[in-house]
Amino acid sequence: MEIVMIAARSENGVIGKNGGLPWHMPADEAVFLNEIEGCFLLSGRKSYESNQGNTIFRNKQFVIITRQEDYEAGPGGHIAHSVEAGIELARAQQAPRLCVLGGGEIYRQAMPYADQLIITDIHTYVENGDAFFPQIDPEHWALTQQASHEADEKNPFPCTFNWYQRRSNT
Repeated sequence: MEIVMIAARSENGVIGKNGGLPWHMPADEAVFLNEIEGCFLLSGRKSYESNQGNTIFRNKQFVIITRQEDYEAGPGGHIAHSVEAGIELARAQQAPRLCVLGGGEIYRQAMPYADQLIITDIHTYVENGDAFFPQIDPEHWALTQQASHEADEKNPFPCTFNWYQRRSNT
């Protein structure tokens, strides 16, 4: 099973602010939705409960990571109490591809298991962010593909889409 982490981050590493995304970037959303098509999704509870979560998880198989013992996920959803248990649950479901969607602590815990990173760098700085993407160590990750998107009437900031593959020596 391939494990892919997908995130958008600001220049200062922010991925979330006040329980949501700190920007509206349709270009990033389009890449994100394309990449998660057919994926088994893994997410933390707060990301699942966010405004974006209402549409992202609909008609998908997914696992939510939570410490709450009595938590119930919606249709297609499973519950696990650790990232490792969530990964094993996806394997047991014979998922060919597991997409990790955050938040910050989930990304940090999932990083050692990931095979690929798909990171959108949003070229802006976000003040008072409360969720961050972990550092990408170039010793462990090779940038394999990159594409740029300029700011336009729908996308307030320029951005760069980056695909990383785990180096085989790590």
